[in-house]
Amino acid sequence: MNLRNKTILITGATRGLGRELALHLDPLGCSLFLTDRDTDGLSALTHKLTCAPHIIPCDLGDFHERKNLIQTIKEQTQVDILINCAGIGSHSQLNQLTVDEIERVMQVNALAPLELIAGLSPLELVVNIGSVAGEMNLPSMSLYGASKTSMHAFTRSIQLEGARTLLVILGPMRGTDFVQSIEHPRTGQPNWYRRLDLPVETATRLIVRAMQREQSQLVAPRWYPIIFMLARIFSPLVRMFGKKVS
Repeated sequence: MNLRNKTILITGATRGLGRELALHLDPLGCSLFLTDRDTDGLSALTHKLTCAPHIIPCDLGDFHERKNLIQTIKEQTQVDILINCAGIGSHSQLNQLTVDEIERVMQVNALAPLELIAGLSPLELVVNIGSVAGEMNLPSMSLYGASKTSMHAFTRSIQLEGARTLLVILGPMRGTDFVQSIEHPRTGQPNWYRRLDLPVETATRLIVRAMQREQSQLVAPRWYPIIFMLARIFSPLVRMFGKKVS
C-alpha cells in the first residue's frame, strides 16, 4: 500500500507509539488526524511535524466524546486508515480491581476502537495495536488481557467479513507510559519486561512496513508465537510464576 496522500487517524497520538507513528508517517506525505485527551501534547506534536495535522482533543474513555469525535471527523473527511493506538495499562490483581478501573480500561482499549471502526467505515485499512496479553494469560493482568483479547477477537472477525486489517501484537515497549503503568508497587517493573522490552522506534518501523506490505498480522519480536504456544501448554508454570511476583 502506498501511504502517500492517505488520510490517517491516529488515536493516543501524544506519546509512546502513537507519537512515533505520527512522526514517522508525516514525511511520507500522509494527511494526519491526531486525537488524544492531552491537548497540550497535541499542540506540542504539531510543531514537530512538517505538514500541519488536524488535531481533535478527545477522551476515548468518555462515550459522548467518542461520539463527537466520529461526527467531527465525518463532517471533515473520509478516513482511509484508522490506527487504534490509544490504550491504558493495568497491573492489578483481582482483589485490587475497582469498578472505575475496569470501566475505563475496557472503554479505551476495547469499546473505543470498535466504535471508531464502525463509525468511520468504510476504511481502506484498520490497524489495531494489540498485545501479548491478548494471546496469553499473565499474572496481575486479567483486566488488560481481557481488553486486548476483545480487540484481537473483533479484529480477526471483521477481517473475515472483508475488512482489511492489521493486528499488531507487541510486548512491552521501551520508553512508553504502559511499561511504567504496570510497575509493581514493591518490586518495580517485572524482570521479564526488562528483558523483553522493544524500542518504540523499532516497533514503529515494523508497523509502517507491515502497512505498506498489506500484512494482516504483525507479531514483534517474531519469536513471540513460540512463547504463546508454550504458555498454553504449560499454564501451571504461569500460575506458579504469578504466586512468586504477587
